[in-house]
Amino acid sequence: MSFKKKIIVIIGILAFAAATYIFLTKKDIGADGKGFRHFKVVTVKGESGWGYRVLDNGTPIIEQLSIPGIAGTGGFKDEQSALETGKLVEHKLQNGIFPPSVSTSELDSLGIQY
Repeated sequence: MSFKKKIIVIIGILAFAAATYIFLTKKDIGADGKGFRHFKVVTVKGESGWGYRVLDNGTPIIEQLSIPGIAGTGGFKDEQSALETGKLVEHKLQNGIFPPSVSTSELDSLGIQY
């Protein structure tokens, strides 16, 4: 590959990285200082237990019917556990943490039984 092509590839990679960083860290702020994004967590009763949905301005963006970070398809044992975990995911989204994955240690700190 020629020197010019290498420079173009490097510039392209840097531009992509910069755009990704801006997209992930950008806070949608209006003139009044409040965000445009309005996340909401709702619980849902699935076939194998409770789950949650995270809505962005009313549009579902995440549906989690099984306990995240745990092998299998079992849902949460109760609605409160699903809601608390969904609120953790909502918090991560509001703070630009992407992906908003949930670890077993986070489940343990919430007192979630799995």
